[in-house]
Amino acid sequence: MRRDGADISRLPMLELRIVRSVETRSTRPESRPGKYDISERATYEGELRDHPVEPPKDPARSRKVELVLHGSVRTVACGCDEGRQPCSRCRAKGKLSCETGPLCPACKGVEPCTWCDGTGRRRKDRAPAGPSRERNAAGRTTCLKCRKQRTACPQCQGRGTEKCPKCDDTGFRDCPVCEGERSTEHTPCEGTGLVTRWTGGSVGHTPRRDTVELPDPAPPLRVRWQAGRTGAWRRATLTSTDEPIPEALDPAHVKAVEAALAPRPDEVARRAEIEWLQLVAVTIPDEPDHVFHVFPGSDGPEVLPIWSRRRSLRVAAVVAGVVVALLLVAALV
Repeated sequence: MRRDGADISRLPMLELRIVRSVETRSTRPESRPGKYDISERATYEGELRDHPVEPPKDPARSRKVELVLHGSVRTVACGCDEGRQPCSRCRAKGKLSCETGPLCPACKGVEPCTWCDGTGRRRKDRAPAGPSRERNAAGRTTCLKCRKQRTACPQCQGRGTEKCPKCDDTGFRDCPVCEGERSTEHTPCEGTGLVTRWTGGSVGHTPRRDTVELPDPAPPLRVRWQAGRTGAWRRATLTSTDEPIPEALDPAHVKAVEAALAPRPDEVARRAEIEWLQLVAVTIPDEPDHVFHVFPGSDGPEVLPIWSRRRSLRVAAVVAGVVVALLLVAALV
């Protein structure tokens, strides 16, 4: 547009922020141990997709509604043994093999018994008792394994190890999981022997945000910053898909806004915030080095002069020439 020798270009500014509440629905079998009370949950009948659920008042908030299919709740026997299950640690034996105690500090496990070596059976290389063995039997005692007299270490009595404090040398100790009872509480029913089952429905609302970028050509960055800070922006908020867009929008923005506001699949609520500002760029023949950007401010029109492309190119050429000259001087030195 040209008026009184000045070139006027429209550069309207636009900001559009949309938050939509998108709904998802799903069903699944659910269960809880024992007699579980779900009377506080709302119920639905038939197909979950046909059940009405009010959209959230604030589409920017996430929400999940838990429902129960009418008539699906039942409490049944778990199938375990009255709330118990065989212990998996000891395999329902109640006992575990106990490790041997530490070596006897007296014999160090070497010849704990001169007759059986702690096995309870006569060693094949042992000869019948004679005078030499009788002389070496001093200080020995009866072996607990083979019951021979004056053959065993007096401290470990033929075991080769110290007495085990866990099993009292029986070789077995109580299972630490079931404590010797051979069974444990059945986890799925928490020992009740009962399970409550039902068909659950879930309706979720998730916010999804979109923005619309400023259509080209965009004003210079400095202009956008100043206009965002002091410009008298006009605003509108749309909360439904059938609300018309503001008539005051610039025609250059209408198509972009309509495309952005098109309904999305599974959208149940929305909030669209539109802000726009009329902005023009004015070029005056008497000021070829500047472009004057004019927009409405809080106290009236504001004018922001910006270097024109012509001046920017001229300054860039001068700077480039200075750099080349400096490089040449540096090369000659």
